[in-house]
Amino acid sequence: MPSRYINKKVFKRTPKSLGDILKRRNINNVRILETIFLKPLTQEAMSGLEIRNIVWKKQFKLFKLAQRLYGDPKLWWIIAWFNQKPTDADYKPGDIIKVPFPPEEIIRRLF
Repeated sequence: MPSRYINKKVFKRTPKSLGDILKRRNINNVRILETIFLKPLTQEAMSGLEIRNIVWKKQFKLFKLAQRLYGDPKLWWIIAWFNQKPTDADYKPGDIIKVPFPPEEIIRRLF
């Protein structure tokens, strides 16, 4: 499965805000991936996709939902991006979230 980080810059830096923490752990630098911003798909780009509605429950986590529905927990970001809610904390029990299928097609249309 392709990654959302294909062709993204990787920086090796030591952010000043983490300097003391990293020093105590004997770490010289960290890998920082270039931030990517994904725009919502247009109606045209969404045509032909299967979209399932799921009711968010208290115990849900995006990565667990991705594992259950896509077979890969690393694809959690597709669900987050599609709903324009980037973290588990952005969802509350009872929210209806949309899960697009198939994930390979979503990635192809994005990149």
